[in-house]
Amino acid sequence: MNRRDALKRMGTLIAGAAIATTPLAAKVVTPKPARIKRLVFFFSATGNSLYVARQLGGDKAELRSISQEIHNENPVYEAEEIGFVCPVYCFIPPAIVQDFIARSTFKADYFFTVGTYGAHSTIFPEFVDKFAKEHGVQMNNISTIQMVDTYLPYFDAEKEKADPKNQRVPERIAAVLASINSRENYIQAVTQEDRMICEGYYRHSGRDRQRPTVTRSEKIVFSTDACVGCGVCTSVCPHGSWKVVDEKGVPEGDCENCLACVHNCPQKAISIIPTPPEPEEPNRNARYRNPNVKLGDLIKANSQN
Repeated sequence: MNRRDALKRMGTLIAGAAIATTPLAAKVVTPKPARIKRLVFFFSATGNSLYVARQLGGDKAELRSISQEIHNENPVYEAEEIGFVCPVYCFIPPAIVQDFIARSTFKADYFFTVGTYGAHSTIFPEFVDKFAKEHGVQMNNISTIQMVDTYLPYFDAEKEKADPKNQRVPERIAAVLASINSRENYIQAVTQEDRMICEGYYRHSGRDRQRPTVTRSEKIVFSTDACVGCGVCTSVCPHGSWKVVDEKGVPEGDCENCLACVHNCPQKAISIIPTPPEPEEPNRNARYRNPNVKLGDLIKANSQN
């Protein structure tokens, strides 16, 4: 081999070695997906909590329905911030929300909960704080927002819609959002009066203090002769406890007492069976759905079909 060929061969070897050590030839490492900025779980029967969840989420958050996620076989969730939005039932979170938190694993730098209520929220912040800790979640922020009260045995939905308190909702949402965005550590205070109201209610009603609204749907609601068998009730029930038989809605199964079926029936053909000591509905023609939420949104969130 002459000198020229030797130099040529040496150059080829050096070039090959250089190429092998450049980033282009290095093993390709797939970057880990970015963490979700804000993950908001919601439960909603009439749209109030879904509306609030949307406002707190904004454009960058991911919203997930608890009615759907409760069936997740691998309930492990991770985000920079994780929040929960739900109505206040008998001053505590609905049973389905409690069950979802209890069976899931959450990883985040910041946790928050917002409860939507009509008349009183009383012990809700304390209950959520304690319940979350018992299941491995340290809440950083717990707030409530007063909106239309949708519990028909006690409240006339038409009067509720006209109540001046509704004008304060946007301001209250903005205040809660600002607190969360700044990652403020804030647990809404519970007063002695709040505790007295709560204690009086449970003593008077005799309800279970952990799962006060869970019962059988056939003992709570029924379809009237106005029912046309459209099937909306089968789609908005978070437990899938309605079916259409002979062109008429028939309830049978677990009930959250959320009244999604009652409020969202297009014919107003579902009524409530009084559960003593609760009274009958003050206005059977009064129904409610948050004006910013469509029926299809609630069907998508709650349907078990």
